[in-house]
Amino acid sequence: MIRTVKQLLYITRTSTQLAEQMAEIVSDETWKQQFILYLEDITRQYKLWQYIHYLLAGAYEESDSEKIVTASVSELLYALCSNELKKGMLCRKASEMLSGAAQKAADHSLQQAIQYSQLFFTMIKNQLIH
Repeated sequence: MIRTVKQLLYITRTSTQLAEQMAEIVSDETWKQQFILYLEDITRQYKLWQYIHYLLAGAYEESDSEKIVTASVSELLYALCSNELKKGMLCRKASEMLSGAAQKAADHSLQQAIQYSQLFFTMIKNQLIH
C-alpha cells in the first residue's frame, strides 16, 4: 500500500509541475482557467495522499523536487494525460486496499483522474486539428 501511495505522490508532484508550466505558456484564457482549476484539485489530492502516507508510515513523504524539462504544449498535454491515466489506475488500486473516508477520497481522486485525462485528451485533439 505504501508503494502505491508513494507512486501517487510522485505522479501528482510531476503533474503539478507540468500543469504549472502549461499555465505559463498557454495563451487561451479558457485553457488557462482549466489549468488553474486543475492545479487547485491536484494540490488537494497531493495533501490527501500525504496524509494517507502519514497514517500508514508515521511520517510524511519527503522527496526532492524534480525539475521538468521545458517541452512543447503537445508534449506537456500528452504527459499530463498519461499521468492522469496512471493516477486513475493507482487510485483504483488504492481504493481496493482502503476503507471508509480514505476509500471514498481515493474513489473521488479516481473520478477526477478520469475527468482530467478526458480533458487533456480533448486538448491534444484540438492541438492536432488546429
